[in-house]
Amino acid sequence: MPSSDKLRLAIVGTGGIAGAHLDGYRIMRQAGFDKFEIVGLCDNSPDRRGAYAAKVRDIFGWEPAQFSSVEEMIGKEGIVAADICTPHAFHHTTAIPCLEGGLDVMVEKPCGITMKATRLTMEAAKKADRICAVAEQVRRGIKARAMNWAVNEAKMIGDLRFFSVAGCSHWDFNAEQYKGAYAWQWRLLKLLTGGGMIFDAGVHFSDMMLYLFGRVEEVYGWIGTFQDVTIESPELGTQKMDVEDTFITTLKFASGLVGNWSWSFSAPGEAVATQIFYGSEGSARDRGGWMHTFQNGGDITLNDGTQKPYEEIEAEFRAQLDAGTRDRLFPYGVEHDVALECWDFVDSCLKRRKPEIPVETTQIAKGMCMAIYESATAGVPVKVQDVCDGKISAYQDPIDEYWGI
Repeated sequence: MPSSDKLRLAIVGTGGIAGAHLDGYRIMRQAGFDKFEIVGLCDNSPDRRGAYAAKVRDIFGWEPAQFSSVEEMIGKEGIVAADICTPHAFHHTTAIPCLEGGLDVMVEKPCGITMKATRLTMEAAKKADRICAVAEQVRRGIKARAMNWAVNEAKMIGDLRFFSVAGCSHWDFNAEQYKGAYAWQWRLLKLLTGGGMIFDAGVHFSDMMLYLFGRVEEVYGWIGTFQDVTIESPELGTQKMDVEDTFITTLKFASGLVGNWSWSFSAPGEAVATQIFYGSEGSARDRGGWMHTFQNGGDITLNDGTQKPYEEIEAEFRAQLDAGTRDRLFPYGVEHDVALECWDFVDSCLKRRKPEIPVETTQIAKGMCMAIYESATAGVPVKVQDVCDGKISAYQDPIDEYWGI
């Protein structure tokens, strides 16, 4: 049975990503961190939340209470915190009632379908004096931490100059593997996701850009949709895919760094996936090639041809860590990124401290993504701060209007 002296936590939305969160909590508990208990589940699908409840029982030894809405859940089972794992359109509609009901929350990235949704969530957290953390994991893992140290502290490639990130491949969204998968279907509709991969996987990229290199000041973007896909949406009915499957962007940072970021899921033929960051002394190549920069580490090549593989970089990073920094970055010896985001949320709730990635930080990172859409809509470069402040919102306006934001 759950005990009364630990953070009593609910999972809101028990589909796709909620499984990764559950695994993160499992990893932390196995490592010795047991200051939380999952005592509630909220999902409008009885089958989905029932299956999730069985997984909680198998891992933790008890079955949490089940609810069909956050309004029904608030005030029950002694729940004081909620881990929100819904589709983007429902981030603010679940987070704000929880905050107003006195719960601390961790909201899956991008913490709101539009900038206005994020601002409303921020305001609710401030008014209620509650924690609003964001589930953004990439920067937290050992490989991302090691590469940040290599590039920014050890200066292994010298002074940063520019970068090139590009990925081209072909995913046929008319194929059965996508047509029958709800987790993909809602991601193809602007009114449910806010945008395509710029906004979905792209917020991982933008958070890593903020973490590694600081604020993006201005963007110029082009977006396109080549595939013709019809979607049967439980929420919206029959719809045509209306998010981008291709984008090309230029990013200008406040520091003077510049980079190009391009991607396509509609590129038949030869596939490309590469992230290379150039400095005055050499380059760092991401091992993953995906948008999750340095989640899989990276390799360095110097101007004289000398190569330093990631394994050497990680060994040097570990060797220079003092005990305090090691315990702060990797509590209980855990180096798994999603597990660490779950630990950070629970620990910040218990200690009433600021989480590493609060909603205010995500607003800045996600502002870069939304600025690309606004630039593509206007056909001109756009200042990211203007998008964060709501001064530019033409792309987002139809979404806000539909959801009454």
